[in-house]
Amino acid sequence: MKLSSILVTGLVLLSSAVAQADYRVATVDVNRILNETKEAKTKKKELDDITLKAKAKIEEKRKVLKATEDKLKAASVSPESKEAEKFRTDAREFARFVKDTDEDIKKQFMVTNKALTDKALDIVKKYAEQHNIDLVLDKGEKGRGPVLFGDDSADITDDIIKSLN
Repeated sequence: MKLSSILVTGLVLLSSAVAQADYRVATVDVNRILNETKEAKTKKKELDDITLKAKAKIEEKRKVLKATEDKLKAASVSPESKEAEKFRTDAREFARFVKDTDEDIKKQFMVTNKALTDKALDIVKKYAEQHNIDLVLDKGEKGRGPVLFGDDSADITDDIIKSLN
């Protein structure tokens, strides 16, 4: 009986010590990191340039296709003619080109976003380890992320952006 009361007393003391332990918690706005770092801005510009070039190429091909269509209509070419068949083939190829270009741009965006996110999360982890932070929560948009309220002094976003720049 005496041993069990000692165990119970020990468990009570241990659980109260755990309950009183200091935990350091911080928040970080990953979205800000992915939009405000120098590398993120550079990558965004690169993706924007790729998108603009692709749009220009699509527009150029669209104009050529439209000119061919107008020429065939003006000449009253029969829908069964070789010219009309070639136009339909070109139109299908154009549609495929547009779809493939769109998919390529989306893929490049995803690869870039994943690389930036992985790098940011690695820096957050290292920062937390160096500053003895036990838990880092994504601040995100108010009311949409896991942090509904947080003291701004717990926000390490600016420090992380500085580290990445």
